[in-house]
Amino acid sequence: MSKKKLAGIIVGCITAIIVVIVIVTHSPTAPPEYTMVSAYDFAKELFNPELTSLQREDLWEDYEGKQVKWINELKSVALGNEELVAYFLNPLDWERTEVVAAFDESQRSSLLELKEGDLVIYTGVLASFGQTEISLTDCTVISLAIVPLWWNNDIDTHSKRILVGDEVLCLGPTTYDDVIGNFWSLPPTITAINRETGELPWELKNTYSVLVGIDSRYIYAWQFTGVRYWYAGGYRFADWVGPSNITALDKVSGQIGWTSSLSYGASCLPFTLYPEASIPDCVDYWILQIYGTGNETTNNGEPGLILLISKPPLSELTYEHEGVIYESACAVYGGSGTECSALQAIDQETGGVLWIMTFEERGMNDFSIVDGILYVSTDEGVGAFELPNLTDLQIPDWSETGS
Repeated sequence: MSKKKLAGIIVGCITAIIVVIVIVTHSPTAPPEYTMVSAYDFAKELFNPELTSLQREDLWEDYEGKQVKWINELKSVALGNEELVAYFLNPLDWERTEVVAAFDESQRSSLLELKEGDLVIYTGVLASFGQTEISLTDCTVISLAIVPLWWNNDIDTHSKRILVGDEVLCLGPTTYDDVIGNFWSLPPTITAINRETGELPWELKNTYSVLVGIDSRYIYAWQFTGVRYWYAGGYRFADWVGPSNITALDKVSGQIGWTSSLSYGASCLPFTLYPEASIPDCVDYWILQIYGTGNETTNNGEPGLILLISKPPLSELTYEHEGVIYESACAVYGGSGTECSALQAIDQETGGVLWIMTFEERGMNDFSIVDGILYVSTDEGVGAFELPNLTDLQIPDWSETGS
C-alpha cells in the first residue's frame, strides 16, 4: 500500500471519529422520564417503616432519574452564589421527610417571589434520598398551587365556624359551651368579613349568641340563657332555662333587623340530626319553623337560607371542586406530634393526594369553598385562596413541556 493511500485512510478515520464526537456531543439528550407518583404517595411508599434498607434501595431504582411534577409547602429558600436550594415540607411521611430541591440560576427571580408556607408547583429530577430527605435536581418553578387573595390575623377565630354569604362570610361560635362554658372569659364575638378584601365591616362583641344561619340579607344569631336536656320514650328532648331569641343582623351594617322570641319551657322535636351537631338540639327545628325552607318562607325568611346545623363536623367535612376533593387530614409538622386539622386536596379520579396545607402550629377550625375560593379559619386568622383547575395540577407529557 502506498504512503499516499495510507495517509488518506488515516485522515478519513480521524475525520469519521471527529464527526461521531460532534454528533454525540451536540445531539439533544433524551429527557428524563416523567413518573406519575405524587410527593406524598412517594414518601409514604419509599419510607414505609416496614421496609428493610435493602428493600428501600431496590424500590428506589424504579424512581431514580425520573422527572416528577410535585406540589409541596415551602419551608425556606437558600440563595447562594453558586447554588439555589428550596426546602419543602412533606407532612404525610412517618419520618417527617423534607424535600430538597436544587434550582439553577435562571430560577432565581421565581424563587425570590415565594414566601414560607406557599404551596408551590414545581418539576425536578429524582436524584437521591436519605433517612428523612428526598433530593431533586434540575428543578423549575411552575406556579403556586393555590393563590393567596388575603389573610386577616386580627380576628378571634378560636373554635368558630364559617358561613359564606353573597358579599360577606360570617365567623362565630356554634356551641353552647363556646358561649358560656368558661365563666371567667369574655363572651365570644360574631364577626362579619368582606369576601373580597378580608376586612371587617362589623363585629358583635361579648354576645351570648351562637351563629346559626345566613341568607342574602341577614346573619342569624341565637341567644339563650341555658339549655336543659331530658329523655322520654327513648327520645332526647331539650328546653330552655329562661327566655331566648333569634336575632336577624343586617349583614352589611350589623344592625338588628328583627328579633323573634321563644319563652321559657318550649320543647323541641326528638333529636334526629347529627349526634355531635354543634348547635343545641332545638335550633334546627325552631329556625326552620320561623324561616321556612325551599321556596316557602315565613317571617321575612328567604329561599337559600344556609343553616350551620347542616354543616358536618370538621372531621367529616368535604368539598368537591373541579375534580378535586378537599377535606381535613392528619399531618406531622415541625417534627413533633401530629396535627389532625390540616387540609388536603385529593384527585377525585385517582384518589392520590395532590397537596397538604398544614397551617404550621395553628390548626384549622373550619373551611368552606364557594365560587372556586377556599376560605379557611385557623387559630391565627382567616384567609381566602383561589383554587386552580385540576388540569393545572396534572402531569404533562414530555412532548408538551420540552426538554
